[in-house]
Amino acid sequence: MDNLFKIRTLTTAINNLNTPQAVFFNRFFAPKGRMETSDRLAFDILSGSSKILKNLSVTAEAEIREQTSRTTVTMTAPRIAPKKFIPIAELNAMRAFGAQALPERMRDKIAREQVDMLNEIARTWEFQAVNAMKGRIYDSDGKSILVDYNLPATHRVQLTGTDVWTDLDDALITTQIDEWQRLISDDSEANITSFVAYMGSSAWSNMLKNDDIRELLAPAKKELIATAGTISNLVNTELNRYLGSYIDNSDVRQRYVGANEFILIGMSDDMTDLPYAPILDSEAPNGVGNVIAGGRSVPIFSKSWLRRDPSGRWIKAEARALPVLQRPENVIVVQTV
Repeated sequence: MDNLFKIRTLTTAINNLNTPQAVFFNRFFAPKGRMETSDRLAFDILSGSSKILKNLSVTAEAEIREQTSRTTVTMTAPRIAPKKFIPIAELNAMRAFGAQALPERMRDKIAREQVDMLNEIARTWEFQAVNAMKGRIYDSDGKSILVDYNLPATHRVQLTGTDVWTDLDDALITTQIDEWQRLISDDSEANITSFVAYMGSSAWSNMLKNDDIRELLAPAKKELIATAGTISNLVNTELNRYLGSYIDNSDVRQRYVGANEFILIGMSDDMTDLPYAPILDSEAPNGVGNVIAGGRSVPIFSKSWLRRDPSGRWIKAEARALPVLQRPENVIVVQTV
C-alpha cells in the first residue's frame, strides 16, 4: 500500500497517463518540451534575414552576414498546482470490500484523482497554447497578460464589408487565404514548410457555404468533410474546425478559438518552444528541481501526504511549463465577421 503514495510512483503515473485532448498544446508545443535549470525561464523571439547570397569565387573570403535577430525574454515560470483531499471516511468505506481489495481500490481512487487533475492541467495548457498562438498568454481571468509575444498588428485582421465570410457571394476566401499565406512567408523570414489553420464553428460553416470553396470541394465529399471537421489540403492549407472549450471564472463556457475566428499558422521547425521549470519541492526525487521518472525529466510532479485532523490524504500535481511562440510572424489571427 505504501508504494502507492511514493512520490516517484505518483509522478511516473501521472506523466504516463493518456494525454487529454489538448490540440494546440500537443501538436505545436509538447514535442519541444525541455527542462530549464531554474524557475527563471529564458526564451528567444526570433527573426532572420530574407536576403539571398551572391556568388563568390573560390579564392574570395566568405561573405559576412548579420546574425539572426533574437529578443531574449526572461520571466518567472507560471505555476499551476491542483490538489484534492481524500477523507479517511472514504478509505474506511473501502475496507468493507476486504483487506485484499483495499490496495486495488485505493489505486483506482488515486488514478481517478490524478486523471482529473491532469485534465485541469491540460485545459490550462491548452488555454495558454491557443492564446500563445494568438500572441498573448492570459491568466485564468482572461484579462491579466502573463506574456506578450508581440504579434504584428498587420497579423491581426478584422474583415469588414463584403470581405466578411457571411457574405457568401462576394467574400473571396481563397484569395484572402492566399494573401495571408504570402504575408506570413514575407514577414516570417523562416523556412515555412506548410500551412495549417484552425477556425471556430461559425467560420467553418460559412467557409463551406462560400461559392469558391464549394467549387473546390468534390460534391461527394462535402457532407463527409463537414462532419469530420478537417480538410487535409485546400488552398494549400490543412483546414480544421476547432470546438474545444472551457469554463471561465464566471462559470461561463468559453471557446479557445472564437466562433468566427480563423487562425492561420505557417509551420517551421523553430516556431515554438516549451521550457518548463523544475518543481521547487524538498521532496522531489534527486533533489529540488530534478524530477526524474523513468530516467527522464518530466513536466508534471505529483505527491501525496497525510492530514491528521480531519483525517485523510492529500493528492497533489504541479506543473510549470510555458508555451512559447518564438516566431510570431508565422501566425495570422482573423476575425471573419
